[in-house]
Amino acid sequence: MIVNIPGFPSEVSDPIELPDIGELLMYPAFQGIAADDFLRYATDFQRYLLGRVGLRHDRRHVIIRSGVWLLEPGSRSHVNNTGDWHFDVDPRVFIMSSPCSALTEFNITPLEIESSESETSTALANRIGRQHDRFGVIGRKIEPCRIYTFDNHLHRAVNPRRIEFRFFLRVKETDEPPFERQPLKRVSLRMVDGPSRLNIEYDDDRVSIVRPIHCQGQRT
Repeated sequence: MIVNIPGFPSEVSDPIELPDIGELLMYPAFQGIAADDFLRYATDFQRYLLGRVGLRHDRRHVIIRSGVWLLEPGSRSHVNNTGDWHFDVDPRVFIMSSPCSALTEFNITPLEIESSESETSTALANRIGRQHDRFGVIGRKIEPCRIYTFDNHLHRAVNPRRIEFRFFLRVKETDEPPFERQPLKRVSLRMVDGPSRLNIEYDDDRVSIVRPIHCQGQRT
């Protein structure tokens, strides 16, 4: 059978002016939270962003991730692998990122690839990733501060080139249930060559940022 893989994702919004990262750090962070619970705790600006997404409301659930991460080379905010080409299993996803060196990269060229009925999407993505030049994969980063929507688009995480803050919004319409009901107290950073570690911690009266590994041992 032929698998049709769309090209670059669709733009949902014009560029959106984001608050300063310092202000975004003060906002509650969310991971896999239902839209109703998100709206209960979100700031006015977070609610505004959700309103700009353009939900279709044809799935049982809307699940939201929103927050700031302190990225560094060799880290990921939420991707488990090293950033290889892959597909998301969710039927509809919306994303937006603040300016940074680790903007998500999508293949820009629609692809038609022969695949067997037994080949999973993960196996297909791995096959494409191993021979991306032969399949004609050409990567292009999303623009910061603009909302995009995609489904079975081929994309990958990008390795941060420096230590930097990134605000990231991910909204998905899905039939799978959410797994969080409240804002996060602890935000983790996923390391490519090691276990996840604490990144940012939220208390009632403070926000604590863990010093990056690349800064440890250096004089300040």
